[in-house]
Amino acid sequence: MNISYISRNVGIALIFSAVFMFISAGISVYYDLETSFSPLFMSGVITLTVGLFPLIFVKKSGSITVKEGYVTIVLSWLFSCILGMLPYVLWGGEFSIINAWYESVSGFTTTGSTILNDIESLPKGLLFWRTSTHYIGGLGVVVFILLVIPTSRSGYGIKISKVEISSLSKENYKFKITEIARVIIIVYLLLTIIQTLLLTLSGINFFDSLNHSMSIAATGGFSTKNLSAAAFANPLAEVIMIFFMYLAGIHFGLIFNAFRGNAFSLFRNPVIKFYTIGLLIAIIISTASLLINGVETNFLSALRHSAFMNVSTASSTGFATTQTKIWPVIGLLFLFYFSFQGACSGSTTGGLKVDRMCVWFSSLRGTTKRKLHSNAVVRSRLGNRIIDAETVSEVNIFIIFFFAIILVGSILLAATGMSMEDSLTTSIACTGNTGLTFGSGGAFASYSSFPIVSKLIMTIEMFLGRLEIYPILAMFAINKWK
Repeated sequence: MNISYISRNVGIALIFSAVFMFISAGISVYYDLETSFSPLFMSGVITLTVGLFPLIFVKKSGSITVKEGYVTIVLSWLFSCILGMLPYVLWGGEFSIINAWYESVSGFTTTGSTILNDIESLPKGLLFWRTSTHYIGGLGVVVFILLVIPTSRSGYGIKISKVEISSLSKENYKFKITEIARVIIIVYLLLTIIQTLLLTLSGINFFDSLNHSMSIAATGGFSTKNLSAAAFANPLAEVIMIFFMYLAGIHFGLIFNAFRGNAFSLFRNPVIKFYTIGLLIAIIISTASLLINGVETNFLSALRHSAFMNVSTASSTGFATTQTKIWPVIGLLFLFYFSFQGACSGSTTGGLKVDRMCVWFSSLRGTTKRKLHSNAVVRSRLGNRIIDAETVSEVNIFIIFFFAIILVGSILLAATGMSMEDSLTTSIACTGNTGLTFGSGGAFASYSSFPIVSKLIMTIEMFLGRLEIYPILAMFAINKWK
């Protein structure tokens, strides 16, 4: 294994984390040198030192394989999470070691669930660091690496992209590998900047607008308020958030093309159609059920809450504007489905991805036709494109792995004393990186009271979901590599 290349690239990922720690420390200075300044500054110095060490003392050597790309990605995320918990531990408060670990992993994996009971008691610098972990994790540590590692070096960038970016998502990128990172970052920044401006104009202060915009661009879910987006009681801001959560769940390559003047390309794509139509159906039925069951008495209020919760769940953002414990079963079923489906490949969303669901439904339809007409030649299609058998097989295997992790996670969580309802919904929320659970605690629940073992199990599920399973599995088979 090429340890030198791996260590240097992990170091690069850590340097980016250190930069955001220093920015967060600067925010603490701006807000009258808050108590979070020292923890953030010290953490930045430690993280920067660890990141620079391999770049200074480890020489470049040889090329890298796809398997070593797996190791680079897993270690980049792992060390980012380990060092990312330092500001929490050094600050104290509700952050025990396990709670700091949970919050860091939840941030970098863009899950967005929290152990905090009083988010608003955190100083501004620490709040911004929480959001920054989303921003780094949503964009992807490896995207940063793609910017500084030329693909000409033994095809390194291409090999890394095969691991970090789903093959389904790459189908829609009409760019070279070196341009993919640039496209992602341009869209990411535009979504953040435009949304921040609009939320500020809607009446939310700039700090809260920036933090929520960063969380939505990363489809994360960390809020600066205990009651999430509901705390603002601002219908206009909610509409803005709905629109940008929807956009954040769309393939960034298609959004980039839309920005360049080809807006109709979004809705010609079969995956976007599936994603959009599914959301519209869920919103209409959920709105009707809220009114019929008396949960909401005003049509516009029902529509707003229905749209927000469905889009928030489908995009795996996890913000909330209403308590889901009182929702009718039909509305909860849609949220339950979106929790594991997620949005589109090529975005920052979690879950199975709409692309895989489209392929799976297509293969299911094809299998059914072949059973009814044994001599028929039926191919799986995604729009006008034929899906090859290898892709269908990969999708089916991934779906099996995904639900196996949810099942095993649910059993393990139940074994720690959690109810079956909480175990299942929490396992789905963690594996799908949604963060929004529909268990006994409801949409605004904190995970602080969960047993230590439960929190460790949940962080493992977050890792598996965010890294899309295969890199983690490859690490366990590292001793079998030839």
